Amino acid sequence: MDYRQRVVKNGLEVGDIATAARTFEEEDIVAFSRITGDMNPYHFDNEFAANSRFGRPIAHGLLVASMLTEVGGQWAWLATEMNFCFVAPVYAGDTITLEMRVVAKDEKNFTRAEASWTNEDGKVVLTGTLGGYPPTSEQRELLAVTD
Repeated sequence: MDYRQRVVKNGLEVGDIATAARTFEEEDIVAFSRITGDMNPYHFDNEFAANSRFGRPIAHGLLVASMLTEVGGQWAWLATEMNFCFVAPVYAGDTITLEMRVVAKDEKNFTRAEASWTNEDGKVVLTGTLGGYPPTSEQRELLAVTD
């Protein structure tokens, strides 16, 4: 049984962990800027970025944070709140790993998770918390039919 099938069958519980990894390329940064309209010189202007604390262009923080959507899709999670702390820059070519852990769940199924993004050197680049709703038992039954 794969991870998603287990979550669909049993639901999310405190302590459950999901991970995702990806390498951010310049094309990703360009595509994100087209979607969002964010053409900040920190992301594209070599000279501007060279004169910043980053030394060169960086990826959009929300692009990196959006890795949560992969895990949310695995869990069929409907997020209703998110909070991020951008700790260190991510550059084109960096491989980032996200780990998300369920830390609380109440009687109404409202669930909280903590997330941490690290680069290939093991340095934390982003942390976050989120809250929302994983699928109910009825919704999990519907998902089980499609798996």
